[in-house]
Amino acid sequence: MTEAVLEREASAPAATARTKKVRRAVLAVLVLAVAAWAIGRASAAGASLPAALGLIGGLPWFELLGLGCLWLTAVALHAVVLAAALPGLSHRRAVSMNLAGCAVSAVLPLGGLAGTALNLAMVRSWGHGRLDFARYLMVSKACDVIARLLMPAVALAALLATGVLAPPAAGAWAPFAAVAFLAAALLLWALCGRATPLLRLVELTARTASRLAGRPVGAGWPATVSELLASAGGLVRRRRPALTLGTAGFWVAHGALLWCCLLAVGRQPMPAAVVLAGLVAERTLTLVVVTPGGAGPAEAGAVTVLIGLGADPTGALAGVLLFRAFVLVAAIPAGAALGLGWWAAHRRPARR
Repeated sequence: MTEAVLEREASAPAATARTKKVRRAVLAVLVLAVAAWAIGRASAAGASLPAALGLIGGLPWFELLGLGCLWLTAVALHAVVLAAALPGLSHRRAVSMNLAGCAVSAVLPLGGLAGTALNLAMVRSWGHGRLDFARYLMVSKACDVIARLLMPAVALAALLATGVLAPPAAGAWAPFAAVAFLAAALLLWALCGRATPLLRLVELTARTASRLAGRPVGAGWPATVSELLASAGGLVRRRRPALTLGTAGFWVAHGALLWCCLLAVGRQPMPAAVVLAGLVAERTLTLVVVTPGGAGPAEAGAVTVLIGLGADPTGALAGVLLFRAFVLVAAIPAGAALGLGWWAAHRRPARR
């Protein structure tokens, strides 16, 4: 009897690991199927990948240089948020940490964890503690999530205000944008010291999870969230201007980069509201972590939205691919160089 119980307990972790692998595989297949469907729709709408690559390849060097400068501006603005979230972190180190983490995340499936581990090692080598890093991670990620949740409502309002989208067509998207907006407001309110509504939602989630699992789940979630918010609340209040301006500037710079990419390949300016909608789709789908940097779903989603809003199919495909070449591909060599520079500088004193 005892041996049977021990065998079951020993096999439980292996079964759990197999279940997780199966879930990840199923999710990856679903994501890739959606991406293939979106690419098929783009092709059916008239988009040509060879023609899109030809448009990108025909760009003069000075236009690519200008687009690169826009991308670096977005990187620098995001570093403002990172430096504000970790007191004592210089802007230069924030840029290095951001690009090095992005490089790791962009080459590995589920690479976000590896990128976070690298960032932890970097900040520890610079004299910051684990608690400082946990607070930094929460504040910086919260700013990113809040912006991503707010922007669908902003994009929908812009499309309606400019007449690009008629109210009947917007009705299908309004509930999703409203829910995302409310979630962003709840998180923002909690960061500003009004955590009670969010904690009640966490408690409700824990109770629901317990009922579904048939056992206690998440008993410590409210206390953990409360501790994190308490430690981050003072930092957010002190650094609110830098966090707000850095996040807003990052989105403006990325929007300008996508608009300029579409202009470079299409030679005709697109409405800002349409570009914003494409950017929101791309930024949202980068959260899909089963592919490095959301590659595949992010491009397919952005192209689908742009074509649906009247953009030229091949021009939309070329513009999105060019945009992603900067925000995803360019970060790999830049981040690798900065990461290796940090590693070499960190190893040199250790050898002495």
